[in-house]
Amino acid sequence: MSADDRTQITRVITQYVEAYMRADVDALREVFANDAVMNGHVGDRLVQGSPCIFIENVGKNPSIESLGGTPAYEIGDIEIQGKAAAVTVQERGFGEMNFTDFLHLLKREGAWKIVSKTFSTF
Repeated sequence: MSADDRTQITRVITQYVEAYMRADVDALREVFANDAVMNGHVGDRLVQGSPCIFIENVGKNPSIESLGGTPAYEIGDIEIQGKAAAVTVQERGFGEMNFTDFLHLLKREGAWKIVSKTFSTF
C-alpha cells in the first residue's frame, strides 16, 4: 500500500458521494466497475442488484443538494491490502435518510473502482 493508493481511493469515494449528492449520473458511473454489485437495506426493505438501478434512480429524482437541509458524509476507515480495499462511509441527511456504506474496491489496470457496495439505513 502506498500513500498514492490511499489518495486515489479517497478521490474515488469522494467522487462517489459528491456525485450522489449532485445527482451526477456520469460521475457515478465512473466510480463503479462494470461488474459491481449492491446489496443492502432501506429500512426493512432488502435491495439487491447492480449499481445501474441505483444510478438510474439517482438521475430520476431531485438531487440531495436541492432538497435543502445539511447533507454531510464522513469517510471512515480505509483498509488496503495489495490491490483490494475496504472503506466505510457514513452519510447523514440524504433526504430523510442516513446511510452506512461498506464499499469494496479493486485496483484493476491501474485504477481503483468500487466493485461492491453493502449498505443500510440508520
